[in-house]
Amino acid sequence: LAQVFPSRGRGGVVLELARKVSRWIFYIMPFLMGTLRLWLLAIGCFFWIASVCGIDDSTKGVVPEDSTSRDLTANSTAVVPTEEEIAAALKAFLQLPREELTWKTWDFSTDGELEIDMQEAELPVPFMGGSVKTRVFGELPGMILRVKPGGTMKFTLKNKLGPGTGKSTCGGPSGSYESPNMTCQSNTTNIHMHGLHASPSGHEDNVFATVAPGESRAYAIHIPEFHMGGTHFYHPHVHHSTAVQAGGGAHGMLIVDDPVGSLPKVIEDMPEIPLMMTLIQPILLMRMEQFGLSSDGSEMASQKMWVNSLYPDWRWGNMPIWLALNEPIWFTVNGQYRPLVSIEEGKWYRLRIAKASIDWHTRVFEESNDCEFQLLAKDGIYLHEAVRPIHTIHLASGARADVAVRCSIPESATETPHLSKLLWSSYEQRVKKLTYLNNKTGELLSFSITPRPTEEHDEALEVFSVRRPCYLADLRNAPAEDLELNRHTIDMVTNITNDEPYPVWPWLTGTMEMYIDDILRIWGHHTPEPVFTVPVGELMQINISGLHNHNFHGHVNPFQIQSMDAEDPWYQVGDWQDTMYPFIADKFVMRQNIDYYTGRAVIHCHLLAHEDNGMMAYYNITGEQDARYPAKEKLDPTCYEGAYPVDEESTTTETRTSTLTEFEASPIEHEDGYEYDAAELRVSRNGFLLSLSWSTMALINSAKPFAV
Repeated sequence: LAQVFPSRGRGGVVLELARKVSRWIFYIMPFLMGTLRLWLLAIGCFFWIASVCGIDDSTKGVVPEDSTSRDLTANSTAVVPTEEEIAAALKAFLQLPREELTWKTWDFSTDGELEIDMQEAELPVPFMGGSVKTRVFGELPGMILRVKPGGTMKFTLKNKLGPGTGKSTCGGPSGSYESPNMTCQSNTTNIHMHGLHASPSGHEDNVFATVAPGESRAYAIHIPEFHMGGTHFYHPHVHHSTAVQAGGGAHGMLIVDDPVGSLPKVIEDMPEIPLMMTLIQPILLMRMEQFGLSSDGSEMASQKMWVNSLYPDWRWGNMPIWLALNEPIWFTVNGQYRPLVSIEEGKWYRLRIAKASIDWHTRVFEESNDCEFQLLAKDGIYLHEAVRPIHTIHLASGARADVAVRCSIPESATETPHLSKLLWSSYEQRVKKLTYLNNKTGELLSFSITPRPTEEHDEALEVFSVRRPCYLADLRNAPAEDLELNRHTIDMVTNITNDEPYPVWPWLTGTMEMYIDDILRIWGHHTPEPVFTVPVGELMQINISGLHNHNFHGHVNPFQIQSMDAEDPWYQVGDWQDTMYPFIADKFVMRQNIDYYTGRAVIHCHLLAHEDNGMMAYYNITGEQDARYPAKEKLDPTCYEGAYPVDEESTTTETRTSTLTEFEASPIEHEDGYEYDAAELRVSRNGFLLSLSWSTMALINSAKPFAV
């Protein structure tokens, strides 16, 4: 079959047929069977899955009268906490005093070279007590790394993990989710600077280099002088062990400083609050640790990581079904659980947010609407027109957001300082449109707001645009002829459309595949061939689909959204990203400026278990390093290719208030009874006129000028 249909690759045809058959069964089953038969079938499948996975539910709901623990199985002496014990442990944890948010920073421009240690660390488990061992870069999270454009990050990565036990090779992925073949080399590491526009070769951001236990590697990652300032992220990137390491706590925030004078003064002077969000998924990590030891669980006794100190005999293979199906998860912020963030009322602060997790889409929102949020940048790249009012921050695994926040104290507040909770809500995967599996919500942190006189409150932020480096020039008007040679397609969920349900049984529908230019690509244990080649200094367009259930990430060069198949609350046409997991939209057209660097550029699903199971590829960037797209004046004649130009013209960012036009209006009595005599229109320097509607003006007192 693979010879007859070479584009599908070995086994691809069988998986394609399985997908089609399973989809038809899914559709016709309700017409063939009544509701009772469907329930019986579901119950049968439930017990069949439980038996296949080795999960025993014989103890569900049974609490021994003379013991605080219970047997997992009739033939096992291992114990886990009861549901009552878990509730009591969590209640006790929530009563601990809150800590003020803290963080540690290493600035390469002033602190010099750094040693980063990959090592073990103890992580408390709030939902049941005790702790587990996990892997970290020194601590959870690693220090915030700062670097300036034109600087070099010099550090030595030392792998202080033991040799470990279990598999040294995976034997290739099986095409099924969380397969035992997905995890191996659990203690071999490296480091990836997620989001940097930097070289993917040599001793720079090279994810193909690895550091075995007991070994070390020197890195010298040069940040080009034209790099835009922004918030990024670093983590390990060894294939088949990325999830257990990066998802287990080995990660940290990376900040490229903004050039002086590149931002409006009000943005430049904002106090910064870095929030490194870590989603802890203990059940999934426990499962993958076992997969890394052996495929059949025969080496479970040698497991060191993700074993609870109070329940050392508890393993994934003997976990009660009630706990496996209701996986407890929680967030830490800068390694702290539900910290306090002290701020002043009416003052703007810049939140630098990065999110680390194995998977799960996360929304962050404020509980009581005491705070105003304005989006500045996503994935370390400023919006073409910032600020953008938002109510919810959407974060995929590996995503970043820079958000300005200003909070007020309501009149009903009775305590000083006033606490305002920032909440998180996560879901595991989408089934159909706005239907989610396993949705969970919790508290991320609380703002502790100190009152300030109203006359001292900061003014509202004005829309601004920054001068951009040429690798981030707007590609929406790129000449069509410059895109003809480098057009590609990526299908991350084959033959699934917006109107069809997404697979609940991924091992049956084969969702770990990725079709690139209609050819099946699965990254096994050995490095495959590149999927295509692109010359440096040219533009590339990618039509991508399947992002409902997959989180797309690209190395080296970010991409700009050109179009999408539905409106989305977080992603908009013209936005730049390097990590994308949409809330609503599924199909996108994206463009990249293949700028400056040559080498192997990796693309993959950033749901880390999917990546480890083979949903990854790379393309070769060929030609002479340092080459640039030659027709930059067609994109943005004001963009810069060297260091940020420090002159009077360039240090003044473009804002809505740069040109003011006044007009007189005859008194108009609106239905609300107000009269309008005059108004102040603010027009941007590039000539975009901001329209007004009477319904908007009805909210404004006519005695004062108003601005849009």
